Amino acid sequence: MRKTCLSLALTSCLMFLGSAYPVHAEAPLINFVIIQETNLYAKDDQSSRPLGAIAPYQNVQLAPGAPFSFYDKRNPEEWLKVQTWLGDRWIQDDDNVLYGTYEERKSTLTLLNTASLFNEPNINTETTQKLAPQKISSTAKIQYGPKYVINAMSATGQSGTWYQIDTWLGPKWIIKPALMEDVHAEPVDYQLKLMGTETTYSVPYEQEGEGEVLEAGTVHAIAKWQHAPLPANVITWYKISLPQGERWVNPKNDVIIQENLSK
Repeated sequence: MRKTCLSLALTSCLMFLGSAYPVHAEAPLINFVIIQETNLYAKDDQSSRPLGAIAPYQNVQLAPGAPFSFYDKRNPEEWLKVQTWLGDRWIQDDDNVLYGTYEERKSTLTLLNTASLFNEPNINTETTQKLAPQKISSTAKIQYGPKYVINAMSATGQSGTWYQIDTWLGPKWIIKPALMEDVHAEPVDYQLKLMGTETTYSVPYEQEGEGEVLEAGTVHAIAKWQHAPLPANVITWYKISLPQGERWVNPKNDVIIQENLSK
């Protein structure tokens, strides 16, 4: 069923899929990630004999001219025509296929939240184990987007990043973690008058059971970070100087910025 959608939703979706419009191209490149062994077929019919298989984890692209629309709801029995070493072939568009890009890259990340561990980049493979905030070693990531775009909010909510990390249980995956590396604060230098009682944190993340109470009053702000996890939902964090050290606060009450007029 074809849906009307804001252009922002499609733009956001294409961004998460790692797509770009090549010069003189009529359509964007659509990328997919194979996360489990996936059979290749000469036609979109599972009753035919498989011609081969794609092993995880690999990127494939939609074949030129293949039928595809982000606005048409994708069902488990849907098919995708993709480019392979055997030529253009058909694969089933099931849970073994993510819309996005896979990249192997070793990096050290700072986890801010408690994250559930998954055996695969699939929400149905969640384990009973969790990872507390700490430094983690990541070996790969998958940036993914939605299979069906309704509007900008749904597209953003169904987009994110899976990270493969080293753990005491072996390689595992975490989804949409809060990372210090994603905090891009700008330096500021002004007084911030807090009109109500707030809670401060050592990092810009509200972890349940953490934080220190800060009574209403004036504090010195040294950095500001704004991000929008959903469209029209802008969250603002201030890094402030306190007698016990630097802290982060996401004000729930009104604030008044008092510029330093002595400069």
